[in-house]
Amino acid sequence: MKNGKGERNKKSDINLTKLNSTATRVVYWMFQILILCTMMFSLVSLFTEPTLFDKGTHIEHIMLCVVSLVLYNIPSIAQRRFKLYVPSAMHIFVLLFIFAHFILGEVFETYKVSAVFDKLLHTTSGLAIALGGFSLVNILNDSRNTHLKLSPLFVALFSFCFALAIALLWEVLEFTSDSLFGTNMQRYIPPENVEQAVPPKQGYGLIDTMGDMIVSTAAAFVVSVLGYVALRKKTKYLNRFLLRKIPDYDTAIAEAEEAGDTKLVEALKKARDEVLKQSEEESPEKEKITDESADGELSAPQEAQLPENGEEGDEAQPQEQELALTGGESVKTDSAEVDVTEDAEGNGEPQIIAEPQEATAENGATKSVKNDRS
Repeated sequence: MKNGKGERNKKSDINLTKLNSTATRVVYWMFQILILCTMMFSLVSLFTEPTLFDKGTHIEHIMLCVVSLVLYNIPSIAQRRFKLYVPSAMHIFVLLFIFAHFILGEVFETYKVSAVFDKLLHTTSGLAIALGGFSLVNILNDSRNTHLKLSPLFVALFSFCFALAIALLWEVLEFTSDSLFGTNMQRYIPPENVEQAVPPKQGYGLIDTMGDMIVSTAAAFVVSVLGYVALRKKTKYLNRFLLRKIPDYDTAIAEAEEAGDTKLVEALKKARDEVLKQSEEESPEKEKITDESADGELSAPQEAQLPENGEEGDEAQPQEQELALTGGESVKTDSAEVDVTEDAEGNGEPQIIAEPQEATAENGATKSVKNDRS
């Protein structure tokens, strides 16, 4: 029973945020501070300098900063809630992508002055989403579910289609935003540096959408092919970029060693040693408190069993006995009733007649015993 509780406590103590590298923490806090500064600037400008931008633009910038902060903490929430390991390279890329899209692209309007910036983000997002498809299959296709073993071709095809589906949903989101809120996410309004006498027949919005889909498809195709080759030849370099489910440290260390991810193995062992060290420091204090409480509970009944005179085996003597050596008076003690009378000759010497308590025999009869003492 005690071992079961220890295992549950060990699993509950797993904190995958400790596996984040120093570079991940630096990037996280640096961009977090930059986003907060941008939001505070927009908030102050909303009340002090409304002429710098219109109020709607300031409110839009504040909302974009809030969304960025929420998305920034999704990897950490996934690590704590779902025990999901996020590789440092993937984590840093997600942080950079969020900052580039919401802050550089939308707040500082880089999308309006550079068409290459938009295509660059769509290309890198296609790479990351395809790796996410491989990670999803990797989480489901583990050794504990042998019936889910899939061929490398199917895994690569699934990752490719997964990336295309996410890219399509993003373009639908852009179209919805432009239609409902009047934004320019599809770039139907051309950038300021584009100077063409005759606009294309398809329109700038369609060209932007199809360009985004093409670069995303190309990036996903490259990752799928490389992933297929890696799975086919059973190479280990792809495992360093995949998400991984970590139920406990021992299982995760064995899987990381099998995958050849030495950095993850070192991080897992270090985190496990810290948890074991902390549990060892807490266990003596808990045992000491338990022993003290147990000693307190046992000492009370032992003291109660000791005789009042402090000697073992001796019967306890009555504490109070009232004796009156006056004629004709009756004195009660804890063991017997004592009558003090004068003898028949009247010599004044007291005569004590002890009447013991009534004792019940086995047959139910009551016997009275009298002892005379002169």
